[in-house]
Amino acid sequence: MEFENNDEQKYSDDDYVDIYSRRAIFWFSFFNIIFGGVLLVINLYNAGYKRAIAGVLAFILGFTYLSSLAILYSGIDLKLITGAMEATYKGSQPTPQQLTALFSVAGLNIAFGLIGALILSRGFFKRYFPDDDYYPKPVGLPILIFILLMFLTRIV
Repeated sequence: MEFENNDEQKYSDDDYVDIYSRRAIFWFSFFNIIFGGVLLVINLYNAGYKRAIAGVLAFILGFTYLSSLAILYSGIDLKLITGAMEATYKGSQPTPQQLTALFSVAGLNIAFGLIGALILSRGFFKRYFPDDDYYPKPVGLPILIFILLMFLTRIV
């Protein structure tokens, strides 16, 4: 008489879902939290977590708004930044004060990008996808769309 071994669960291909990986969510969020958040929303929709989408969208919009306010009210003179960009555009050297202001805003931008990316990839992603029971989607199309959107926003 044989007994079935119930130690191993048997999964069909329907139990797995194709989603963007945690690494993809992190890096897209680091460069643009809205774009990384949209990829996470696509993951949640594909996995059937439709109620969680509103929370992720609220976080993305709130974090973007608060980080923009933090940079705006950080005490850095934004006229120095525009002066540095105008000087660079004209082909001249920005002043040291302009460069300091420019690098300060860049540092804040990197810090907020890192914080937002960690919250989305380590917090939200890990909460809804704790196991590695998914097939990672290729990121070629999102990279192409990201580059096109960044290029188009720079032109306009």
